[in-house]
Amino acid sequence: MRNLLILLVFFICATTTYGQNTGLKLKNVKSKYQNVFFRSPGKYNGKEQVFRVKEIAFSTSFKGSKSKNQYQISISGHVNNNKEEIIYNAKNIDELNYYSKVFKSNYKKILLFEYSYFINSKKYHDTSISVEY
Repeated sequence: MRNLLILLVFFICATTTYGQNTGLKLKNVKSKYQNVFFRSPGKYNGKEQVFRVKEIAFSTSFKGSKSKNQYQISISGHVNNNKEEIIYNAKNIDELNYYSKVFKSNYKKILLFEYSYFINSKKYHDTSISVEY
């Protein structure tokens, strides 16, 4: 009886491991944000590159010295395996809400454009977000 039980357990284990697929293939995880591109004249020969978005943060802060709120959108991710981060300053809370809805909606293409330049040895960055429906 004991030998029969051992044989039965061995048979069940052998058939279940044989039934499992040993040739599983990994599938690429689809990004939450598709068709997002990055362009900067000083990087990547000035051509559009695919921007793999890792995180988008919408934030607001109060500047006491200027007595006004500052609204920012921070988009971080990778372009050609290089870390990139775009910080866009929105004018008001309505624009911040607009872009939060844009990234959740069905858009055709988003282009993140960054341009940097010097004025009196101080470096400035201009950023823009272009949405195509």
